[in-house]
Amino acid sequence: MLKVLSTLLAIRTSSAINLFFYYVQRLPLIGKVIKNSVYARLDLKRSVNVLVIAVLLLWSVISKLLYLYLLVYLPITAASERSNAHEPLELFIHVFVLISLLVAGVSSANVLEPKREKYVAVKLMRMSPKLYMQAALSYRYVVFLASYIPALLVFVLLLQGTVLQAVMLAVSVTGWRILCEYLHLKLYEKTGVVLVKRAAIVWLVIIAGYTAAYLPLLLEGVPTVGPAIMHGLVVLVSAVLGATAAVQLARYPHYREAVNAASKRDDPYLNVRGMIADANKTSVQATESDYAEETMGRELFVGKEGYAYLNAIFFARHRSLIRRPVYKRLAITAAAGIIGSIAMLVMGRMQPGYLQLELAMVFPILPIVMSLLSMGETMCRAMFYHCDISLTRYSFYRSAAYEHFLIRLRKMTGQNMLIAAGLGGALTLVTFTAGGSIQLLHVVLLWTSIASLAVIFTIHHLFLYYIFQPYSTDLDMKNPLYFIVSMPVSAACGFVVFFPVPPAALTSAVLLIAVVYFAVATISVRKYAHNTFRVK
Repeated sequence: MLKVLSTLLAIRTSSAINLFFYYVQRLPLIGKVIKNSVYARLDLKRSVNVLVIAVLLLWSVISKLLYLYLLVYLPITAASERSNAHEPLELFIHVFVLISLLVAGVSSANVLEPKREKYVAVKLMRMSPKLYMQAALSYRYVVFLASYIPALLVFVLLLQGTVLQAVMLAVSVTGWRILCEYLHLKLYEKTGVVLVKRAAIVWLVIIAGYTAAYLPLLLEGVPTVGPAIMHGLVVLVSAVLGATAAVQLARYPHYREAVNAASKRDDPYLNVRGMIADANKTSVQATESDYAEETMGRELFVGKEGYAYLNAIFFARHRSLIRRPVYKRLAITAAAGIIGSIAMLVMGRMQPGYLQLELAMVFPILPIVMSLLSMGETMCRAMFYHCDISLTRYSFYRSAAYEHFLIRLRKMTGQNMLIAAGLGGALTLVTFTAGGSIQLLHVVLLWTSIASLAVIFTIHHLFLYYIFQPYSTDLDMKNPLYFIVSMPVSAACGFVVFFPVPPAALTSAVLLIAVVYFAVATISVRKYAHNTFRVK
């Protein structure tokens, strides 16, 4: 198995180095220095092999630290400042356990995860599926435990915990996750169901798990699972079950079927259209009625020419695909507004004077709500699949990237402004029915903030699409720079929730960001998009 593990690490390090070279080549100026011949430099790859492995191991620890800080430590410290109903360490354990054990145990299964590495190792290199999975799982969970121990030590000690508690948490989560790997495998063996691909079930668990995790941070009196999880017997049972599952995984005889199920989707010799249809096509599929002649009236294209005409045809021929997400978001905001208003009226009648909802209280949630509601990634994926996947192969289309960027920016901004209006109306209505204080200044600030956020997220998604173009031909998102640039935006949205700022300050900030982001995006697209906006 050590030889297989060595080969597996060689595949991973080589892939990481190739990926690094590829995206460095996409960067302005320094990208021209990196020649294509560098991919064949085996001597160079061998010389940096140890360094790459060290970086991957270090990233495993850093990613755990970031995860624990952003999703666990930061929310519980913010909640502890407002209430002393629970000890911070107890809340930390509660949130960590529900997210890392319950949610991740259902949504993540390395043994059935679709990966190109499995295809390369088992199908192309003819590696034994059993030896491959034994090596992959052993490496995965040894690194998993080794990286969680220092990460948990940092935050548990910060919260006045002990070294033993941090180690117990790391052992519990590792044992539980190994057990979940085995349960996922047995479920597939008995029923043929790959649970991680059942999106509806996975998202229900994610929503329920995160709600249960963060509920004690928002409401007093909600019990936590921290004391029960940290009981010595529970930790011992988790460790024993994990060890038992590890033995069963080592002896499992049907890895070939599991690897075939996981690697089929990433088979590069499969028909690309068929692969897209299985994985992503549903989300970008237009309806037959979009192509009916009577719906393509000439008045839609009067006075348009060039790329304005091209984009008008695209938006006309994919009306259901473009409008359906907008209508869904409007329906969600309208339903939330109506249901929330009815609930406020009922609660106000049952307990007069109990509700103290004010319009200023909703400002902290605006960035994260607009990031979820805005039309961005869905629209870019549709434009890529139905239009740009073919046209970006031509230099004349890439050279005109700035021109069709502005056309699409106007279209998407209009759609997001419509969604913003629905959200603003719903929030204003709920606040009014709650009998809270509605000042004209706060109404103006609320609607200005929402409109500015709509512009920001429109620019953000379209800017990333043109500068980083993250989609491959099978609609997978594989550009790491795309995610690196996206992270600060997501972090800022979460920061505002846990560290609220005054409405006037928030409105001024998002308005300024919208103006600056527009300037940066337009200049960058004009200067660089002719090189970056291409099929990968």
